[in-house]
Amino acid sequence: MTKSNLQSVVEAEQAELLEGKDGIQKAVITRPHRGQTVALGLLALDEVDAANDWLEALTEEWPIYANSKWDSKYESEPRNPASPGPWGDYLDGLFAALLARQSAEDIASTVYERTTEPFIDRLEKREFAHRIDLARSLSSFVLENGTVETHLQALEQNVAKHGNDWDQARYDAYAQVIRALLADHSSEAEAGIRELLKFHRDHVASARDADAVQRAVALDATVMLALARREGMAITIDHDAIPEVLNDDTHYPVGE
Repeated sequence: MTKSNLQSVVEAEQAELLEGKDGIQKAVITRPHRGQTVALGLLALDEVDAANDWLEALTEEWPIYANSKWDSKYESEPRNPASPGPWGDYLDGLFAALLARQSAEDIASTVYERTTEPFIDRLEKREFAHRIDLARSLSSFVLENGTVETHLQALEQNVAKHGNDWDQARYDAYAQVIRALLADHSSEAEAGIRELLKFHRDHVASARDADAVQRAVALDATVMLALARREGMAITIDHDAIPEVLNDDTHYPVGE
Protein backbone atom coordinates (compact mmCIF):
# COMPACT_ATOMS: atom_id res chain seq x y z
CA MET A 1 0.00 0.00 0.00
CA THR A 2 1.31 3.45 -0.91
CA LYS A 3 1.63 6.17 1.71
CA SER A 4 -1.12 8.17 0.02
CA ASN A 5 -3.50 5.22 0.26
CA LEU A 6 -2.50 4.60 3.88
CA GLN A 7 -3.06 8.26 4.67
CA SER A 8 -6.56 8.10 3.21
CA VAL A 9 -7.40 5.07 5.37
CA VAL A 10 -6.01 6.68 8.53
CA GLU A 11 -7.69 10.03 7.94
CA ALA A 12 -11.05 8.36 7.37
CA GLU A 13 -10.77 6.29 10.55
CA GLN A 14 -9.59 9.30 12.55
CA ALA A 15 -12.47 11.45 11.33
CA GLU A 16 -15.02 8.77 12.16
CA LEU A 17 -13.66 8.26 15.67
CA LEU A 18 -13.56 11.98 16.42
CA GLU A 19 -17.02 12.71 15.03
CA GLY A 20 -19.17 14.05 17.85
CA LYS A 21 -16.42 13.51 20.43
CA ASP A 22 -14.72 16.13 22.57
CA GLY A 23 -11.13 15.20 21.80
CA ILE A 24 -9.05 12.07 21.36
CA GLN A 25 -9.41 10.83 24.93
CA LYS A 26 -13.18 10.60 24.52
CA ALA A 27 -12.82 9.14 21.03
CA VAL A 28 -10.93 6.06 22.22
CA ILE A 29 -13.23 5.17 25.11
CA THR A 30 -14.40 1.57 24.54
CA ARG A 31 -12.75 1.75 21.09
CA PRO A 32 -9.01 1.40 21.76
CA HIS A 33 -8.49 -1.07 18.91
CA ARG A 34 -9.61 1.53 16.40
CA GLY A 35 -7.62 4.22 18.17
CA GLN A 36 -4.54 2.02 17.90
CA THR A 37 -5.12 1.74 14.16
CA VAL A 38 -5.02 5.53 13.90
CA ALA A 39 -1.96 5.88 16.15
CA LEU A 40 0.11 3.29 14.29
CA GLY A 41 -1.00 4.62 10.92
CA LEU A 42 0.09 8.13 11.88
CA LEU A 43 3.41 6.77 13.09
CA ALA A 44 3.92 5.04 9.74
CA LEU A 45 3.16 8.35 8.03
CA ASP A 46 5.87 10.07 10.12
CA GLU A 47 3.26 12.22 11.87
CA VAL A 48 4.89 11.66 15.23
CA ASP A 49 3.24 14.39 17.30
CA ALA A 50 -0.23 13.42 16.10
CA ALA A 51 0.51 9.74 16.71
CA ASN A 52 1.75 10.56 20.19
CA ASP A 53 -1.53 12.28 21.08
CA TRP A 54 -3.39 9.06 20.27
CA LEU A 55 -0.82 6.85 21.98
CA GLU A 56 -1.04 8.88 25.19
CA ALA A 57 -4.82 8.55 25.18
CA LEU A 58 -4.50 4.82 24.55
CA THR A 59 -2.05 4.44 27.44
CA GLU A 60 -4.90 5.57 29.69
CA GLU A 61 -7.75 3.74 27.94
CA TRP A 62 -6.23 0.30 27.36
CA PRO A 63 -5.91 -0.63 31.08
CA ILE A 64 -9.45 0.64 31.76
CA TYR A 65 -10.75 -1.43 28.87
CA ALA A 66 -8.73 -4.49 29.92
CA ASN A 67 -9.71 -4.17 33.59
CA SER A 68 -13.38 -4.08 32.61
CA LYS A 69 -12.93 -7.38 30.77
CA TRP A 70 -10.92 -8.83 33.64
CA ASP A 71 -13.64 -7.94 36.15
CA SER A 72 -16.40 -9.49 34.07
CA LYS A 73 -14.44 -12.70 33.46
CA TYR A 74 -12.55 -13.27 36.70
CA GLU A 75 -13.86 -11.14 39.55
CA SER A 76 -16.19 -13.86 40.80
CA GLU A 77 -16.85 -17.57 40.45
CA PRO A 78 -17.33 -19.34 38.13
CA ARG A 79 -14.36 -17.82 36.35
CA ASN A 80 -13.95 -17.91 32.58
CA PRO A 81 -11.13 -19.85 30.90
CA ALA A 82 -7.74 -18.17 30.61
CA SER A 83 -7.97 -18.10 26.83
CA PRO A 84 -9.24 -15.90 25.39
CA GLY A 85 -8.84 -13.19 28.00
CA PRO A 86 -7.89 -9.53 28.33
CA TRP A 87 -4.16 -10.26 28.16
CA GLY A 88 -3.66 -8.87 24.66
CA ASP A 89 -5.39 -5.66 25.75
CA TYR A 90 -3.01 -5.29 28.69
CA LEU A 91 -0.08 -5.82 26.34
CA ASP A 92 -1.44 -3.20 23.95
CA GLY A 93 -1.54 -0.72 26.82
CA LEU A 94 2.11 -1.42 27.57
CA PHE A 95 2.92 -1.11 23.86
CA ALA A 96 1.19 2.29 23.71
CA ALA A 97 3.22 3.60 26.65
CA LEU A 98 6.50 2.44 25.10
CA LEU A 99 5.70 3.91 21.70
CA ALA A 100 4.55 7.17 23.32
CA ARG A 101 7.92 7.31 25.13
CA GLN A 102 6.10 7.65 28.43
CA SER A 103 7.01 6.10 31.74
CA ALA A 104 5.77 2.53 31.42
CA GLU A 105 6.00 1.59 35.09
CA ASP A 106 2.37 2.34 36.00
CA ILE A 107 0.86 0.27 33.21
CA ALA A 108 3.49 -2.44 33.75
CA SER A 109 2.48 -2.64 37.42
CA THR A 110 -1.16 -3.08 36.43
CA VAL A 111 -0.27 -5.74 33.87
CA TYR A 112 1.93 -7.64 36.29
CA GLU A 113 -0.60 -7.50 39.12
CA ARG A 114 -3.47 -8.75 36.96
CA THR A 115 -1.53 -11.53 35.24
CA THR A 116 0.00 -12.90 38.45
CA GLU A 117 -3.15 -13.18 40.54
CA PRO A 118 -2.86 -16.55 42.36
CA PHE A 119 -5.87 -18.12 40.63
CA ILE A 120 -4.69 -17.35 37.08
CA ASP A 121 -2.56 -20.47 36.69
CA ARG A 122 -5.49 -22.66 37.77
CA LEU A 123 -7.82 -21.37 35.06
CA GLU A 124 -9.08 -23.67 32.34
CA LYS A 125 -7.02 -23.44 29.12
CA ARG A 126 -4.20 -21.69 30.98
CA GLU A 127 -1.59 -23.72 29.07
CA PHE A 128 -2.76 -22.14 25.80
CA ALA A 129 -2.81 -18.53 27.06
CA HIS A 130 0.72 -17.61 26.00
CA ARG A 131 -0.10 -13.90 26.17
CA ILE A 132 -0.18 -14.27 29.95
CA ASP A 133 3.44 -15.44 29.98
CA LEU A 134 4.47 -12.71 27.54
CA ALA A 135 2.69 -10.04 29.59
CA ARG A 136 4.39 -11.29 32.75
CA SER A 137 7.79 -11.37 31.04
CA LEU A 138 7.55 -7.93 29.47
CA SER A 139 6.03 -6.18 32.50
CA SER A 140 8.56 -7.74 34.88
CA PHE A 141 11.35 -6.58 32.57
CA VAL A 142 10.04 -3.01 32.67
CA LEU A 143 9.60 -3.15 36.45
CA GLU A 144 13.01 -4.77 37.02
CA ASN A 145 11.44 -6.86 39.79
CA GLY A 146 13.76 -9.84 39.45
CA THR A 147 11.19 -12.30 38.09
CA VAL A 148 11.67 -11.95 34.34
CA GLU A 149 13.79 -15.09 33.93
CA THR A 150 11.14 -17.22 35.64
CA HIS A 151 8.45 -15.89 33.33
CA LEU A 152 10.58 -16.25 30.21
CA GLN A 153 11.21 -19.89 31.04
CA ALA A 154 7.47 -20.46 31.49
CA LEU A 155 6.77 -18.73 28.17
CA GLU A 156 9.30 -20.86 26.31
CA GLN A 157 8.16 -24.10 27.94
CA ASN A 158 4.45 -23.51 27.36
CA VAL A 159 4.99 -22.50 23.74
CA ALA A 160 7.24 -25.50 23.08
CA LYS A 161 4.69 -27.89 24.59
CA HIS A 162 1.37 -26.35 23.57
CA GLY A 163 2.07 -23.75 20.89
CA ASN A 164 1.46 -23.93 17.15
CA ASP A 165 3.60 -22.43 14.38
CA TRP A 166 2.04 -18.98 14.94
CA ASP A 167 2.83 -19.10 18.66
CA GLN A 168 6.38 -20.31 18.17
CA ALA A 169 7.17 -17.68 15.54
CA ARG A 170 5.93 -14.85 17.75
CA TYR A 171 6.79 -15.80 21.30
CA ASP A 172 10.19 -17.37 20.68
CA ALA A 173 11.24 -14.13 18.98
CA TYR A 174 9.97 -12.09 21.92
CA ALA A 175 11.92 -14.28 24.33
CA GLN A 176 15.03 -13.83 22.20
CA VAL A 177 14.75 -10.03 22.32
CA ILE A 178 14.04 -9.83 26.05
CA ARG A 179 16.93 -12.17 26.89
CA ALA A 180 19.22 -10.06 24.70
CA LEU A 181 18.11 -6.91 26.51
CA LEU A 182 18.86 -8.56 29.84
CA ALA A 183 22.33 -9.54 28.59
CA ASP A 184 22.94 -6.15 26.92
CA HIS A 185 23.56 -7.98 23.64
CA SER A 186 22.47 -5.60 20.87
CA SER A 187 23.15 -7.86 17.87
CA GLU A 188 21.04 -10.63 19.42
CA ALA A 189 18.27 -8.14 20.19
CA GLU A 190 18.31 -6.98 16.58
CA ALA A 191 18.17 -10.59 15.40
CA GLY A 192 15.10 -11.17 17.57
CA ILE A 193 13.41 -8.05 16.20
CA ARG A 194 14.08 -9.31 12.68
CA GLU A 195 12.43 -12.60 13.65
CA LEU A 196 9.39 -10.58 14.73
CA LEU A 197 9.43 -8.97 11.29
CA LYS A 198 9.33 -12.45 9.74
CA PHE A 199 6.41 -13.29 12.01
CA HIS A 200 4.61 -10.19 10.78
CA ARG A 201 5.26 -11.09 7.15
CA ASP A 202 4.22 -14.72 7.48
CA HIS A 203 1.36 -14.53 9.98
CA VAL A 204 -0.03 -10.98 10.22
CA ALA A 205 0.35 -9.10 6.94
CA SER A 206 -0.75 -12.16 4.99
CA ALA A 207 -3.87 -12.79 7.09
CA ARG A 208 -7.18 -12.40 5.27
CA ASP A 209 -8.68 -10.20 7.96
CA ALA A 210 -5.65 -7.90 8.38
CA ASP A 211 -6.50 -4.24 7.85
CA ALA A 212 -4.31 -1.74 6.01
CA VAL A 213 -2.43 -0.59 9.10
CA GLN A 214 -1.88 -4.13 10.39
CA ARG A 215 -0.29 -4.96 7.05
CA ALA A 216 1.80 -1.78 6.98
CA VAL A 217 3.16 -1.78 10.55
CA ALA A 218 4.79 -4.72 12.33
CA LEU A 219 3.57 -3.81 15.81
CA ASP A 220 5.60 -6.39 17.75
CA ALA A 221 8.87 -5.55 16.01
CA THR A 222 8.21 -1.80 16.25
CA VAL A 223 7.53 -1.92 19.99
CA MET A 224 10.59 -4.03 20.72
CA LEU A 225 12.79 -1.69 18.70
CA ALA A 226 11.42 1.22 20.76
CA LEU A 227 12.15 -0.71 23.96
CA ALA A 228 15.66 -1.66 22.85
CA ARG A 229 16.49 1.95 22.05
CA ARG A 230 15.00 3.06 25.37
CA GLU A 231 17.28 0.55 27.08
CA GLY A 232 20.34 2.12 25.47
CA MET A 233 20.86 -0.03 22.37
CA ALA A 234 21.68 2.06 19.29
CA ILE A 235 19.84 -0.29 16.95
CA THR A 236 18.45 0.94 13.64
CA ILE A 237 16.37 -1.27 11.37
CA ASP A 238 15.49 -0.10 7.89
CA HIS A 239 12.35 -2.02 6.99
CA ASP A 240 9.07 -1.09 5.34
CA ALA A 241 7.07 -2.53 8.25
CA ILE A 242 8.83 -0.43 10.91
CA PRO A 243 8.04 3.31 10.84
CA GLU A 244 11.14 5.27 9.86
CA VAL A 245 10.80 7.56 12.89
CA LEU A 246 11.75 4.67 15.20
CA ASN A 247 15.33 5.05 13.95
CA ASP A 248 15.35 8.81 14.54
CA ASP A 249 17.24 9.97 17.64
CA THR A 250 15.03 13.06 17.79
CA HIS A 251 11.90 11.01 18.38
CA TYR A 252 13.26 7.76 19.84
CA PRO A 253 16.55 8.73 21.49
CA VAL A 254 18.84 5.94 22.63
CA GLY A 255 18.87 5.49 26.39
CA GLU A 256 15.83 7.66 27.12
